[in-house]
This record gives sequence, C-alpha cells and structure tokens, in this order.
Amino acid sequence: MSVQQMPASMVHVMLGDCSAADARSVLAVLSDAFEADREAGDEPRESGAGRPTVWTADFDASGVPSGRGMPAAELSGQPTVEAQGGPCEVRHLREALGDAFTVHELGVEAGDQEVQMKLRLESGAAHETRPV
Repeated sequence: MSVQQMPASMVHVMLGDCSAADARSVLAVLSDAFEADREAGDEPRESGAGRPTVWTADFDASGVPSGRGMPAAELSGQPTVEAQGGPCEVRHLREALGDAFTVHELGVEAGDQEVQMKLRLESGAAHETRPV
C-alpha cells in the first residue's frame, strides 16, 4: 500500500456544526478564491435525519486569495472550520474566509511544518479575525 502525500500548498478543510446550505456557502467562498479538489457540481447534501455531518475539501492555497469579489455570504448558523496545512497557506485560507464572513479564531496548533487552526464563522465580513 502506498501513501500519497498532498502537495505542500494544499490545505485540508473540515466543516461541521452547520447545515448543508451553510457548507455550500463556505465552500463556494473558498472555491472562488482557490483551486479545489471538488468538482463544480459536487455540492454538500445532508447525510440523514439526526446524524452529524462533516464536509471536507482540499484547497491549493499557495497564493493569496484571488479576490474575485465574492460578496459577504449569509449563514443560518455558526459553522466551525478546521484547516490543516502549511502556515502561509492556512493564513491565506483564513484571509479568504475573512473577506466573506466574521471569523472567530478558536485555536491554533503549530507543528514543525504544519498548522491546524479552528475557526467559527458568522454572517457578514469583518475583515479581521477575532480571537474568542
């Protein structure tokens, strides 16, 4: 069995504590800013009644967000986002989210070459990250 390594520029994103509609909004913002591993028609769907769902995607966040003008997005809840990747790439991803949502930083764990960041999002762009 071989182990495939992701390119260093990839950031693995997990979305939870949200509806499929909120997951679509968050993934649309990130897909607008970065190259994603998801197909254009691959939209989040609920998994079943009463079952928690986590949506995942990988984004090539090697450059600054493309800034294609994604407007601030409305959310019905406060989804959590966990991002794991290189420090610069995770920062780029957080900046893209900050252009569309209010971002609350819940925690950061840093390793030798990787960072894991947990965020909570709210509707409306704050253009800043607020620690909680």
